[in-house]
Amino acid sequence: MKRSGSVLGLTTLILLAPSAFADTFVVYGTSGNVGSLIVAEALERGHEVIGVSRNPDSLEVDHANFSAIQGDVTDPGSIVASVRGADTVIIAVGGVGAGNAPETAVAYRGAQAYIEAASRLGAATPYVVQVGSGTSLLRDGVPVFDTLDIEPGTFVHGLFYGHQLALDAYRGSSGFDWVVMSAAYGSIMQEGVIMDRYRLGDQETLFDRNDSSLLHRNDYAIAVIDMAESQTVARKRVAVGPMW
Repeated sequence: MKRSGSVLGLTTLILLAPSAFADTFVVYGTSGNVGSLIVAEALERGHEVIGVSRNPDSLEVDHANFSAIQGDVTDPGSIVASVRGADTVIIAVGGVGAGNAPETAVAYRGAQAYIEAASRLGAATPYVVQVGSGTSLLRDGVPVFDTLDIEPGTFVHGLFYGHQLALDAYRGSSGFDWVVMSAAYGSIMQEGVIMDRYRLGDQETLFDRNDSSLLHRNDYAIAVIDMAESQTVARKRVAVGPMW
């Protein structure tokens, strides 16, 4: 089922294990630009996918292996009820609340809620993959967010910094396995060529031999589902980028 992705270690190229063992995925953000592709990729591989939304009737995915339930990614109690028994949870959410404050960003509030839910679920907490922002990656050792001229109080500032807060929250957590997957800033919002391949790194933004960080959204979705299946990386953020 797994596509041909790869993990880039510090000195060694390691292929992800070809055998998948995760079968049921709970997905928050099913209707989003990236979340919808993640769901489609999981369904194509034969997984059971449960989409969670405050309004499940809005999740119009016509597939025998897809079901929709009502839930809230910012509510720990709702998360506990929704994810129990799942193999992997995927959080692919965006948006900012009142005042565009980073603390109101849905990505951050979702991370906080999952961490609290994990404290209640204990050993039954599913592995979680959270879609991260490329602005939290580094470029030549400098945080990408720090290189951008974004005015505080704006939607974009709250959204991007909220992703950084989410990553910081996971890094400060304990007792369960998580991974935050970040493609380069702006790379998956552009048009590109689907390669069915990608590579993974650590904190630095990844570029190909032509100094391009462009990664098609479908390739990012492939990377997310490969990770959701294999659960190869735990308690880390990884960069996702194009092959050489």
